[in-house]
Amino acid sequence: MFCPNCGREIPDGTFFCPDCGADTGAGNSSSQDQTQAQQNNWQDQTQNQQNNWQGQAQGQQNNWQGQAQGQQYQNGPVYRGTVVGDTTGIVPRNIAVAIVLSLVTCGIYGIYWFIVMTNEANQLSGRTEDTSGGIAFLLTLVTCGIYGWYWSYKMGEKTDIIKGIPSGGSSSVLFLVLQIFGLGIVNYAIAQDAINSAIS
Repeated sequence: MFCPNCGREIPDGTFFCPDCGADTGAGNSSSQDQTQAQQNNWQDQTQNQQNNWQGQAQGQQNNWQGQAQGQQYQNGPVYRGTVVGDTTGIVPRNIAVAIVLSLVTCGIYGIYWFIVMTNEANQLSGRTEDTSGGIAFLLTLVTCGIYGWYWSYKMGEKTDIIKGIPSGGSSSVLFLVLQIFGLGIVNYAIAQDAINSAIS
């Protein structure tokens, strides 16, 4: 290397020229290298810390989601007043009009109401694998109404689910008692009210 002041050749790494005493700048280059190395080290540490925080945050989020999902599968679906199933294609039905139509048509509209309401309750409660309305009606006919008692009990359970009441509600017993005493149309009205409330 050469002295920037007098131009004499001097050994590499010399801080001051032995002839003129001028600063050769070798110390500044070393200082800059050290500063650059420290800055790179600091950036690496910052990046590592940021990655660590992101990993911890993601791990905590996954842990919370796993706990929530585990709780759901352990205790069954968690109902908080919201519809469990799909509401696609379900429209509200006027209960008074449905009752009047059932009476005027000598029960023919009541059959339609029974079938459609059963399918809608299955859909809203998330129990799509349960017996469809048409099959339930045929089984009720074949068993001379005995299957209707079972249907009413299960419909009470679905009504509780649609209303957001956890398992153990009393609607299933109420529905069964009403069905035994020939008041099945009251069951229809209660179930339809729950369906209307869920989709409105």
